[in-house]
Amino acid sequence: MREGREVVFDSSFLIAVVESPTTWYEDMLESLGKFRPVVLDCVLRELERIAAGGGRRARFASLARELASGFEVKRCGGLSTDDELVSYARRMGACIATVDSELLLTAKRAGVSVVTLRRRRVSVA
Repeated sequence: MREGREVVFDSSFLIAVVESPTTWYEDMLESLGKFRPVVLDCVLRELERIAAGGGRRARFASLARELASGFEVKRCGGLSTDDELVSYARRMGACIATVDSELLLTAKRAGVSVVTLRRRRVSVA
């Protein structure tokens, strides 16, 4: 078994860290210890869909997709992306990394730990 807790990343977190570079990785190591970055294939599809659009957000989504290319990829079922993230995190005992306030509340209500950004620093909620 590999070391470290899984952290499953949402598109909002990935876009946020490429849009406004932070020390997110080092902050997560400090807060969580060793961790394994995971991305769901539905999150990758979401990033690709955003990247296919135009403008700044599309460029950041494309960069976020590149960042996530080094993560372990897990398959989604047929639920919405947010529901897939919460379901996966509950099943695997993983944290969710997101800056989406709705997802953050949903995850916390489901008893899932959340990693988010506050003032460009990682915060575990």
